[in-house]
Amino acid sequence: MADVKAKNVNNADKMPWGRFFAWKTRDVALAGVTVILSGYLLLYSSNTLGLDPKIVGLLLLAARLVDAVTDLLAGYIVDNTNTKLGKGRPYEICIVFQWICVILLFCCGPEWSMAIKYVWVFLMYILVYSVFGTMLAASQTPYLIRAFHGNSRLVTKVASFGGIVSMAGSILISMTFPRLYNSWIVMGNGGAAAWRKLIVIYAIPLAIFGLIRFFLVKEDPNVDAGQSTQKLNLKEAITMLKTNPYAWSWGGMIGLYNMIVGFGAGSYYFQYIVGDAGAFGIVSAFAIVLLPVMIVFPALIKKLGMSKLFILASVLSILGYVTVFFSHGNLSMVYTGIVVTNLISLPCSYLQAPGIMQIANYNEYKGMHRMDGTSAVVMNFLMKALNGIGTGLTGILLGAAGYVTTTSNEVVTQPDSALNMITWLYSLIPALCLVGIILCAVHFNKLEAKMPEIEAEIARRKENV
Repeated sequence: MADVKAKNVNNADKMPWGRFFAWKTRDVALAGVTVILSGYLLLYSSNTLGLDPKIVGLLLLAARLVDAVTDLLAGYIVDNTNTKLGKGRPYEICIVFQWICVILLFCCGPEWSMAIKYVWVFLMYILVYSVFGTMLAASQTPYLIRAFHGNSRLVTKVASFGGIVSMAGSILISMTFPRLYNSWIVMGNGGAAAWRKLIVIYAIPLAIFGLIRFFLVKEDPNVDAGQSTQKLNLKEAITMLKTNPYAWSWGGMIGLYNMIVGFGAGSYYFQYIVGDAGAFGIVSAFAIVLLPVMIVFPALIKKLGMSKLFILASVLSILGYVTVFFSHGNLSMVYTGIVVTNLISLPCSYLQAPGIMQIANYNEYKGMHRMDGTSAVVMNFLMKALNGIGTGLTGILLGAAGYVTTTSNEVVTQPDSALNMITWLYSLIPALCLVGIILCAVHFNKLEAKMPEIEAEIARRKENV
């Protein structure tokens, strides 16, 4: 009997590869949005539209704060969704509308009035992130848990091995986009029309590709067995946000990483410090050496736990950022440092769902609804708020440092103060964020230590039902 039970567990933990690859399509499509907007929107605004980076930074910060607030509502909406398609799956269609808004954002031209340009950038950014991006983020974890039958080991495998696919897609976009940007816009003196062409050739295929999992991956309704059939009420959701401290520590870890992403100083650093904007694409190529690490992620998590993995990756990434700071634009040192800094991107990007699953397990253990969507609210709130703060700080600090803007991409000489600020934004300031990640990981480790007891109790309750 024991052998049969062990065999059933092993079969349940076996990776369904067809479903796995279909699942990852939307993540790759979403990575394209992140690469383009995090790395190039501020550059497009300052060097093509002639907008003041301080004002743009403040607008993007305000948009991200609005985005963070809408997350609170989105998680509640997803947790109360009960359709034939499932709980999270219906919202997958938002990836198409998100890419449409990215195209429209870059349709803004330098000939427009300054006021309209500011309003247009703000409005499209709100739609991309605060509306469509918010619903995609809120539905991601509930959809993932139900797509893979609520199996925590399987969800961890999907997140870990899925990181290889997501990173490969992100690397491909990150390698090709800077090259085309350098060829068509920097070297080719292309303006707004060149930008629109560049965006469209990525947006259309990625939007179509991102819909594959909507059509092929269904949800398992049995995950909610034993849960109350009553709808989640707002009071319970607020209670969870007040009484589950681990939601905030997990959100802090992921949020601070997204603040680093929000700085988006890489395109500036390579154009003005290294002197080769196209070389920024090679950074992503070097990230390929990290792909094998994702293969051993499940084993590392089993041995260390997620929290200790975050701490280890953070310490090594700090050393990488220090290397970049002292490189003074030397490509060999820059590439070496950036490869090491990318280590923190692995757990932060690909272990979000397992962390949320533990938080939801804690809710269920405490007698509440699982609230997968609402549990992700804190993470999404801090992700977007801190990402917006990072983007806003970049614009504000560059403007304060005397960064020179232009409307025609002509070569300009930046003052030393601006060059120094670009260096700090690409090295030591991100390193400070990593210290915060370490502190949050130490706190979240307390929940991980309790998880075997929590999962055993939940299983016992479901058996009784």
